Amino acid sequence: MRAGEKQWVGRALLVLPTAYFLLLVAYPLYILARMSFSRPETGRVFGDGFSVENYIEIFFNQVFLNSLITTARIGALVAFFTLLLAFPLAVFIWRSRSGLRNVVLLITLAPLFISVIVRAYGWMVLLSNRGVVNSALMNMGLIDRPISLIFNETGVIIGTTHVLLPFMVLPILSTLQSIDKSLEYAAASLGARPSRVSLDVIFPLVLPGVVTGLVLVFILAVGSFITPVLLGGQLVLTLPVLALQQFNATFNWALGSAYVVLLLAFVLIITLTFERLVRSSLNKGVQR
Repeated sequence: MRAGEKQWVGRALLVLPTAYFLLLVAYPLYILARMSFSRPETGRVFGDGFSVENYIEIFFNQVFLNSLITTARIGALVAFFTLLLAFPLAVFIWRSRSGLRNVVLLITLAPLFISVIVRAYGWMVLLSNRGVVNSALMNMGLIDRPISLIFNETGVIIGTTHVLLPFMVLPILSTLQSIDKSLEYAAASLGARPSRVSLDVIFPLVLPGVVTGLVLVFILAVGSFITPVLLGGQLVLTLPVLALQQFNATFNWALGSAYVVLLLAFVLIITLTFERLVRSSLNKGVQR
């Protein structure tokens, strides 16, 4: 095949993913943006004309500011707790033999094959006032009355952390696969304890995977709405839940679209800021 023909084939292969992106990603975002700048009309999905009234109403609404803070707090805590759970789990999988590694990895990824709704209802059974967790704590005499673990941020964080744990494990494990295990043995031979080896040797080397996992989990956490609705019980108002209420309860699609656009902008700003901070810290570390 000639060079010109290869170039033509390469361009042709890009047509399908480009069309996929334009039809299923770019065009819906354009529709949302257009609706967010329209005037709401009763009985119509699409508003009329061009207006910034939706954004003015949002920015002067205390509910939006509170939901923005709640969304950011839940996203940050979920990312933090998934990192605490995922890092030792990924290291354990990396150090294990092939048979045990495959079993643990399968157990870690198994929740991805179960519906998010099913998992949320499972956590409702576990965390309810008469659920397994409270019953076990009361039987052991650790508490006198049930602890409120659902219909609040605690339940949302627990459920979302469980859902997104594999998305933190996989980037870290992928980075671990490229590390030479002799570094671990060398550190141990110099007297480093296993905990110090993991924190001082392994963790700095897997930092790119950690950053990828943090960004991915944060984005998925702040965009989640099924788990906050079921485990938050409409009492935990995140931005996706607030947008969903505008779409389904008040049928104000223009205002709901404005919430979605602001959520997208918020995620982009946080992600770019975090990436810049991490890149700056890595560059300083290299210079030192």
